[in-house]
This record gives sequence, C-alpha cells and structure tokens, in this order.
Amino acid sequence: MSRAAMLALALAVGCSKQAPAPAGEPPPPPLPTEVDAGSPAAESAPGGPEMATMGLLDPGRAPRRKLRYVWRADRKEVLDVDLRTATSTEIAGEKPAEIPLPPVHFVIALEPQRVTDEGTLLYAWHVSSATVGESPESPSQVADGMRAEVAAIARLSGTAQVTSRGLAKDIAIDAASVTDAGATGQMIEQVRQTLRDLAAPFPDEDVGPGARWEKVSQLASKDARITQTDTFSLLEVAGDKGRLDDVLAQAAPPQSLAGTGGAAGERARLESMLASGDAKTRFDLSRLAPQTTFDGTTTMVVSGPPGDHARRLTMIMRIKIALSGSVR
Repeated sequence: MSRAAMLALALAVGCSKQAPAPAGEPPPPPLPTEVDAGSPAAESAPGGPEMATMGLLDPGRAPRRKLRYVWRADRKEVLDVDLRTATSTEIAGEKPAEIPLPPVHFVIALEPQRVTDEGTLLYAWHVSSATVGESPESPSQVADGMRAEVAAIARLSGTAQVTSRGLAKDIAIDAASVTDAGATGQMIEQVRQTLRDLAAPFPDEDVGPGARWEKVSQLASKDARITQTDTFSLLEVAGDKGRLDDVLAQAAPPQSLAGTGGAAGERARLESMLASGDAKTRFDLSRLAPQTTFDGTTTMVVSGPPGDHARRLTMIMRIKIALSGSVR
C-alpha cells in the first residue's frame, strides 16, 4: 500500500461526517485520490490517469537486476490491516491533549484469476472482516463515525490488475457490495487505494542494494490539490525477497475547499497541509501482499469562509499502520 493511501485512510476514519470538527469550526479538507503527475522528466507508469510518475535517482551497487514480480495464479493471499491513530485540534491558541482514536482492523482476501502473457496479474478481492476496537478515551461521536465508515466496507468486493512492476490498474468495486451505513464513503475509496498501491513499485531500470527511486503524485478530490513524493530505498535483496524504505512527504498550497463553509457559495480554506512519514516494507516477488509498518504525521490548518478567517483550527493526526500479508 502506498503511504498516500494510508494517510488518507487514517483521515477518512478520523474525520468522517459523523465525527465533525468542534462546533462552529470548518471541517478538514476532502480526501485525495491520485491522478497523473504529468512530470516530463519522469517515466509515466501504465494504467491510465490514476497512475503516478516514477524516476530512478540512483541505480545502487552491483550486482544489479530488474526487479519484477512473478505472480502465481494458484496462490490465494490475505491482507491484514491494523490502523491506530491519535488526533489533537488547536483552536485560538489552545492546545488540547492528544486523543487516541479507536483502532481499526480489516482483512482483504486476494484471489488470483490469471496471469497475462505480459506478466500482469488479474485478481478478485473482497473484505472478509472489518472491525473497530474499543477506545474509552475517544469521544462517542468519533467512535460512532468510525463504526459507520467501517460498516460500509463490511461486504465490499471487486476486481483489480497489477503489472509485474507492482503498478496497479483497473481497480473496480462491485456496486452491489457497497453497504449504505450512513457513512461518507471515504473508507470505501481508501480500500480501493489500498489495493491500487499494495505492491511495492519498482523502476524500469536494473537496480542493486542502495538504489533509490522516486514516485511523484498529484492528488485531487474536487478542489483539493496535494503533491506527494515517495522516495524508495532498496536496503537489500536476496533472491525473490528484499527490504525497502519509503520516505513520504505531502504538501498542499492554500486553496478553497469544496463543500465547506456557511452560506451558499462560501467555502472554508485549507491554509496549509504538511504530512511526513516513513514505511519499512518486506517484499516477496512471488506475492502481492507485503509486510509493512508505517509511522506518519499530518498537520492541517483550515480557516473559515471569506470574511471569517478568525475561525481557524490546526489538526494534527499521528498514524501507525501495520500491513501483514499471508498465503492461504
């Protein structure tokens, strides 16, 4: 899973419409989905407008080789996702204590259908379980909102494709599997993003230990625009297995936010958004689901509609996520 997906996933469950900002304050910005970065200096990955661009920074030490997945159509997998977040909101200079949110756990079953001559894996997937843990310190509105978001993915299913370089495309959701739980639908979108970026992406060139490559994405949801950079480092590779480090950075320019504000036509503003994080991944070139741990922090400053900029809040969210893939 990409760090974009994981950050957005955490924000989805922490900032649903059932868990609003303090009374009278503008809500946080809508969540991003990835679109083509369009950088002329980088290689455009296949799969349409939702694919980011990638470029090699350092080929690393010899011996070098092309890293490619060799998918197995006879191997079913399971992905366990554990999400833990904590949030604090600063209003008018007040700095409240950090509040842990209820932990979320869901499991996605991955069922290969076939592998094409080009090495692309076509597979079906479905959410086999989705739960929200207890957190006595979480406000009841927040906990209820998270339960509604998670309930919406309880029977979610669909299909997807992923190339031999780990670049996903054609992530489809079966409309009949969507549960109307009164949620925002952001968790549904984040499951799709989780699958889109599940496999670690590899550059086209030969690489060896110490290699570094960059993935640049422009993320957008309605009016919200975010630039994300993932810098991958190949720590080691032996046979079909290896370790990657991924350093993430996100930033957003000041912008109006769709669907926010008071009177018709008025919108709240995202004054700034900065996010950073680090992921440690163990990959296997014969498997889709990796072993990954991620720690990150997102800070957003949002102000009220024009003429009411005094209403400003700063939201800080700390995120810990663990992905665990296994064969079944």
